[in-house]
Amino acid sequence: MMCDGDLAYMFLCNAMEKFQLKEIQMNLCLNILGILSILGVACLSIILIISYFENRKLLVTKYSINDNRIPDNFRGFHIVQLSDLHNASFDEANSKLYGVINELAPDIIVITGDMIIGKPGMDVIQVVEFMNSLCKIAPVYFSMGNHELRVSLYADTYGNMWKVFMEHISPDVHLLFDETADIIRGDEKISLYGLNLTPELYKRFKHTPMPENYLSELFGTCNRKNYHIFMAHNPDYFPDYVKWGANLTFSGHVHGGMIRIPWLGGALSPMIHFFPKYDKGVFQIGEQYMVLSGGLGNHTFKFRVNNLPEVVSVTLNADEM
Repeated sequence: MMCDGDLAYMFLCNAMEKFQLKEIQMNLCLNILGILSILGVACLSIILIISYFENRKLLVTKYSINDNRIPDNFRGFHIVQLSDLHNASFDEANSKLYGVINELAPDIIVITGDMIIGKPGMDVIQVVEFMNSLCKIAPVYFSMGNHELRVSLYADTYGNMWKVFMEHISPDVHLLFDETADIIRGDEKISLYGLNLTPELYKRFKHTPMPENYLSELFGTCNRKNYHIFMAHNPDYFPDYVKWGANLTFSGHVHGGMIRIPWLGGALSPMIHFFPKYDKGVFQIGEQYMVLSGGLGNHTFKFRVNNLPEVVSVTLNADEM
């Protein structure tokens, strides 16, 4: 028969064993957390190092759009697209970027917005001077991104940033703010449309449908006998551009998804969409195309992994009839 002292001893031993087991489990959890923390810091460090070097390189991506609706006189027509510079500088006064564009010898340069950073007090002069300098290479056409849009709309927040931008931009830069320009070769033309989407169409976390007749109210009914090129910063509305009748759309905004994962594409868009459908490259609906630039710079998050700053070069090369 066990006495009360023996029972107390056994109880104490059991309690000590349980305490030691919990201590071992706690130490194991702390060790795992420590290892995960070290791995997390190491991964972040690697991303920052890669981003540092990638943000200072330039990639030229060349595409050919083959479409038998392209007018004969525009076969071989060469377009360079710039997007989402966000005040980035590739050497002094963007001389490296200028040299790359000059070497490509485009017929026109299209700039699809977000050349500036929409934060109060940010410099706009350097960007404007760079855009002005591009006119020495080829005619330049500019449409707004969401950063220019909000700076232009909310002077109470952004002060005179937009006023300074507009005062210094060269009259040789074609500002297509919900406007159209015809490019003529001989007796044929293509029409270039610069679309400024409203702030409601840049909402984060959710996709806001484009209002019915939004594009036709801006640009009228599409004459499908002509060839139409859209400059539209937000690629999420590509199906709407196609529905209106845009044969070719140039877009940006998504920065290639910032971090590009093989076989999965870009990880995150500025709209806070993970693995966005439209991230970078050429997309097609029926016989209509969108060229989506990975952009040149960054604003809030400076990450670029497997996603070099990009100059896009597009050649129109109609199929033989």
